[in-house]
Amino acid sequence: MAISRKSRSRAGTTLLEVMIAVAIASIALVSFISLVVTSIDMEYHARKVTEATFAADDKLKEIERLGYPEVGQTEGPIYGQQAPGPGNVLSVGSASTQVPTEFTYRAVVTETPIEGVRQVDVDIYWDKKRRSVTLTTFIAKQQ
Repeated sequence: MAISRKSRSRAGTTLLEVMIAVAIASIALVSFISLVVTSIDMEYHARKVTEATFAADDKLKEIERLGYPEVGQTEGPIYGQQAPGPGNVLSVGSASTQVPTEFTYRAVVTETPIEGVRQVDVDIYWDKKRRSVTLTTFIAKQQ
């Protein structure tokens, strides 16, 4: 019993079919790798925004603890407690017990139209001041 050439090629896969399958798998793999890289970048940015927001909140609380602020602007580094590993910050706080982080701040106190109330804007910068987070609060003069 002789097997025809046509039925022999259908019994297995041809080189062309294998090449097409490898090309499709390669395209899918490249797409998946770029997706992973993008998600890592987004996670890093989200972590920095969260750290900067906590730093801004701590700076606002520090200003509130000092009482009714003077109108003006202050700038400086944000200090934090280093976590194990390079560049990881666990918490932010006073400069006396901690090390400078990659964050800097600018606090601007301005008058408002309401007598005895001042606006405090705290900007936290990172990535060479290309990225920032701003938090605003109002502080009333205690009578």
